[in-house]
Amino acid sequence: MKKRLFFLLCFATMLVTTAQLNGCSDDDDVTPEEEVPEVVEIPDAALATQIRLQLGLEADADITVEDMLELEELNLDAETDVTGELSEIADLTGLEYATNLTYLHFGYTAVTDLTPIKDLENITYLRMNNTEVADLSPIADYTSLTYFNANTVTTITDISPLAGNTGMKEIILRDVPFGNEGMATIRAFTGLYRINMRGTGVTDISVLAELMAEGALLDSTPGAEEAGGADLDLRGLEGINCSLIEPYKDQISNIEGC
Repeated sequence: MKKRLFFLLCFATMLVTTAQLNGCSDDDDVTPEEEVPEVVEIPDAALATQIRLQLGLEADADITVEDMLELEELNLDAETDVTGELSEIADLTGLEYATNLTYLHFGYTAVTDLTPIKDLENITYLRMNNTEVADLSPIADYTSLTYFNANTVTTITDISPLAGNTGMKEIILRDVPFGNEGMATIRAFTGLYRINMRGTGVTDISVLAELMAEGALLDSTPGAEEAGGADLDLRGLEGINCSLIEPYKDQISNIEGC
């Protein structure tokens, strides 16, 4: 009887040990599931096409989050696009994933909303000329812009969201009706060497004189020489007192309107 019990006990122990070994073996044989890349939704087909071209992707390829991180420059300038496809771009949704983007040009497109690019704070060059963008507040947290172009974007009246970009070098605001109120924002750009404020409704240019006294908007301003000298376009500004900047005019290579 004792021998039989001993045999049964040994047999049970063997079964438990075998089950444990099999369990370990099964765990070791599990192949981890391959992570599926996250696909970025880009509703505007024309925008998606341009992103694929820039990234060297196939025409029907998915655009992933990893792909978007490779995007550093995107030129959507529709002015010389003979196909007309770029001018139809109206929605920048999807670009929010392009967090390494430093250069973005979407002039002459149908874009009106900057919300999709609100967090792209690495952008240094932003050009939206000849569009109908009206609100700059989505990019109010930007601090890295050195070039901004909203030429003839007459729907913009408030440029104060740009004030944090104190390293601004060139700003093109022709026909943007920001008026004298906007000059407080211009005052923040102490390294500026080029400004086009033609037809902006400004009547007081004392801020420009203050900037010049501090070394801005002159041929000696850092970066100005490489760009062909300081450049000011003050045409179409009624009633401005040009005598305010007269002491500095011989230090400005290009000036119109005074």
